[in-house]
Amino acid sequence: MIYALVFLHTIFGASLVGLILLHSGKGGGLSSSLGGGMGGTFSGTTIMEKNLTRLTVIVVALFTLTTVALIFLS
Repeated sequence: MIYALVFLHTIFGASLVGLILLHSGKGGGLSSSLGGGMGGTFSGTTIMEKNLTRLTVIVVALFTLTTVALIFLS
């Protein structure tokens, strides 16, 4: 059980790093090179950025759950 949680925790942590790097900061970030910066100047944030934010929040929640589970099981 603990090995499965450690494996999931590692996957969620690596995914979280990748998702955070994809977010656009002040300079555009990596998401603008993947098409996130197209047409978003007048409408604010693009759909790709909103979906990226939602996915990041989901991965953060899963990472938090695995962290708490590992604390209680260790």
